[in-house]
Amino acid sequence: MDNPKVEDLPKIKKSILDRSIDFIFSNDERRWLILIFILGVILRFFVANNVSFLGDEMVHGPHIIGFLHSGLISTFAHSPLWFYLGDMVFKIFEVTAFSTRFLSFFYGSLSILLVYLITVKIFNIRVALLSSFLFSVSYFTIRYTLAEMDHSASFFLLFAIYFFITQNEKGKFPYLAAVCLGLASLIKTLSLFFVPAFLIAFLIFDFKRESKKEYFIKNIKKCLLFGLIVVLFFSPILIHNYLWYTDKGMVDEYFAQYFDIGNVRQAYAGQLGYDSGLLSCRFFEGTFKMLSYIFMMDPLIVILGIMGLVFLSFSIEKRKYLLLFIFFELFGFVLLILSNWLPTHYTTMMPVLCIFGGYGLSRIFDYVTRPFSGGGRKKITFFIIIAILLFQFFLVPVGTPVIEKTNLVNHLTSRCGAVQMRDYAVDKMDKNSLVIADSRIYRGRIAWLFNDFHYLESAYLSQLLEANKNMSGTDIAMNIYFVECAVDDCGWGTIKNQPDFNQSMENIVSLFSQIPVEKTLYGGGGYEEEKTTIPVYRVYKTQIPLKPQVLQIADSTHDWFYYPVNYLPKEKIFDRYSVNGFFDNLLYKLAWLILIISIVIALILPLVIFFKLFNNSQ
Repeated sequence: MDNPKVEDLPKIKKSILDRSIDFIFSNDERRWLILIFILGVILRFFVANNVSFLGDEMVHGPHIIGFLHSGLISTFAHSPLWFYLGDMVFKIFEVTAFSTRFLSFFYGSLSILLVYLITVKIFNIRVALLSSFLFSVSYFTIRYTLAEMDHSASFFLLFAIYFFITQNEKGKFPYLAAVCLGLASLIKTLSLFFVPAFLIAFLIFDFKRESKKEYFIKNIKKCLLFGLIVVLFFSPILIHNYLWYTDKGMVDEYFAQYFDIGNVRQAYAGQLGYDSGLLSCRFFEGTFKMLSYIFMMDPLIVILGIMGLVFLSFSIEKRKYLLLFIFFELFGFVLLILSNWLPTHYTTMMPVLCIFGGYGLSRIFDYVTRPFSGGGRKKITFFIIIAILLFQFFLVPVGTPVIEKTNLVNHLTSRCGAVQMRDYAVDKMDKNSLVIADSRIYRGRIAWLFNDFHYLESAYLSQLLEANKNMSGTDIAMNIYFVECAVDDCGWGTIKNQPDFNQSMENIVSLFSQIPVEKTLYGGGGYEEEKTTIPVYRVYKTQIPLKPQVLQIADSTHDWFYYPVNYLPKEKIFDRYSVNGFFDNLLYKLAWLILIISIVIALILPLVIFFKLFNNSQ
């Protein structure tokens, strides 16, 4: 075999770079996707790094910390994959606001490219660019780039749609779509609500003029196999519940809420509505409420999406795609309305609205620019795009509750107090000291802010001091940080209704107020309750003579919402159980195998997107 010539080596090394440069400076319209993607990434980054925490974020966020060593194959309330991926992020980037929201940022940003890939399959590059642009600047989508599972689940749901379409067109069974649906359910259990849409899609995509008996038998077999793959990937959650129930008679909150197994609902009564069951009696109220909320958050995209839906309904050629998306939206929305009205869950609706919206916007461009020549068309198109950007940046949301009466620009210009507090703790505070946190700070925020510190809620300070008196040994001068909630309510939202509790916390503040303030952290993130001129947190630093053992006492209080912070000690884990017998141990090992495979696939799939884009194999 001939040896490669030296002059050939530079060509080999430059081939990928040259192709990339040629693509960027070519007349290929897809090069605009790079700018659209960068815009979406920047907007999502600033929101993830700036905005105030919503309540659920500080429920889920602390539960990510240490999940890799928890030994759990699921949790009492949520699917496990999100927590495993999130803790992997923490091992790389430490616990910060951005790393806590990283999965939503990462998979949410990549979903822009998936919207493009799906749309270009159905329509053309122009419509795909418009759809991905709308999704890139969707306020509703960007606003919820939070420590929630929905953006990550939506990414795998979009991949399921993409693989379903592409593999069906090639006459192949869409097993990859089933795998992605299984991964979505391991990210968020509510993703199972979208499975029926795919089962119905088999009947739509495989419709042929053949005997009804053959047609239904063939597709029933496909549906069963498709569903089996989804269940296989979802099985760690089923196995977790089986093993937990076998050993302790307990199941997770979903089984408790929807199936009322035993008396376990009592364990979750009053916790985030876990005892509410189905909300069928309030279906119409929920439908109106959530449709109104989606419209107020993204009115332009909703209007364009409806227009695109109407235009598409006249296309016989595209009808199977239209039906797939309609069933996808319908099953997802209806089942969510029956289950939960938290707005973040409905971000899964936005990609389809943007796909329809891109088609609607394309038809509008055709109509508006029809009287003009090439140059004039480009100018009008440019002005419309700029108008959409300005609208999304400055004019939405419209008429939403007070906490949401803001716009995207507000989120880009300042950072909320809790984000600043965590950064200050990481950079400036001594981790060998004792942190006393004002109990008016939401307990989940305290657990997240000071998870790697010796911390104590101020409500327990008198008990700690009393315990210190009764300990043997010698007091030493211990560094103490007291973190005050300067606005009197940092995340609870109920302190104003507890004047006695508020006064007791003010009494503790008075003990430290004679000390010079070490650091004052002001509000930000775009909301009224965190104006940039208002102090949100004050940090005091002093020394108090205490025995070293008090740090262990402080650490023993680190519990948050059914779990010890950092999942240590493991004996305090709420859904910890023993696995007994050959069969149960086999199931347990199977669950771990599926989880490991799922983690690997979840990390590989983003690379598939760039492979599809780079090789023009959409």
